[in-house]
Amino acid sequence: MKVVRLLAVRAVGCWMLGVSVVGFTLVPTTGASQEPEKEREARLIDAAKKDGALIFWNQSPAKESETMLAKFRNRYPFLRTEYWRAGSTALFQKQITEGKAGVHNFDIGGTDLDYVEELKKAGLMKKYHWPSTGGWPASQKDTEGYWVTRLRSLKVIAYNTQLVPPNQLPKRWENLLDPKWKGKIQIDKDSADWVLMLWSAWGKEKAISFLKQLSRNVVLSGNQSQRLELLAAGAIPIDMAISLHRLVQYQDKGAPLEFARTDPAVLEKSTPIFIAQHAPHPNAAILFADWFTSLEGQQAYYDTTLSPVPDPRVKTRFAEPLKGLKVAVTPADIAVHSNEAEKIFRDIFWK
Repeated sequence: MKVVRLLAVRAVGCWMLGVSVVGFTLVPTTGASQEPEKEREARLIDAAKKDGALIFWNQSPAKESETMLAKFRNRYPFLRTEYWRAGSTALFQKQITEGKAGVHNFDIGGTDLDYVEELKKAGLMKKYHWPSTGGWPASQKDTEGYWVTRLRSLKVIAYNTQLVPPNQLPKRWENLLDPKWKGKIQIDKDSADWVLMLWSAWGKEKAISFLKQLSRNVVLSGNQSQRLELLAAGAIPIDMAISLHRLVQYQDKGAPLEFARTDPAVLEKSTPIFIAQHAPHPNAAILFADWFTSLEGQQAYYDTTLSPVPDPRVKTRFAEPLKGLKVAVTPADIAVHSNEAEKIFRDIFWK
């Protein structure tokens, strides 16, 4: 587990609220303040300077997070930051294990949607009003304020335009059950998240019925990068679950790839970020949360990752391709069934 230490980080404070708590200026978790914005910002910055540091645990690659935090530190160079990365499961296990032991070592945490309910129940997520997110879609933030979306995972049915002529394009998901596609459709051999997405779109029973029929035509393949290479090279015509932003990147390179405009055309699952309830540097945590969810922070994250972000004000490459298409969003109350979804996938496709 690699620790990346980022020195002289600037923290940005936006839309802050101020109340005095044990010598620090903490932002209330709910409600709004009548204090002028600049005064609230100054109050929170002063308190964050006393914190002196920010600790960020997340799933993002270290290089990606360093680039994003470099934009963050261009504002106020008074915080030292530490970034620690792990895979989603390992990250959650460390968060929950240390939290239950009363050890609190991070200020801002990333997680998968599958784990938010357990983190809530364990008392590890801080309820906050996230003042910059008023215009975000409801699906991109927790109704109680415990988390907001870090990035939007948009999955589409991708195909090679040189292998799938226009008259054979799948207009409905059921078209992919045709025997002519046997052995010509690939999917990741570990696709529990994708099962949850279908479950969200159709309901559990319809999703299972579809998957059982689809299994006759599907071949299991490697990770997304490997599958994109095979798809772009023409080794296979169709992939069931490619991230839209990765598809766009390959299109920019000249790859003959497109995605099917089915109903729904896009399956979506959010990846949350949250403030730790027992953050060792609580004011710095709120500074980062406010910056990250501000227009500046959201634009910075998009520029760094080219991934879809929840703020509709950010101009991305995805607005036009998604125009008029139905998007099925996975809610948190379905995401908690990830273990069951994994069993469903293995029972159907690994037999």
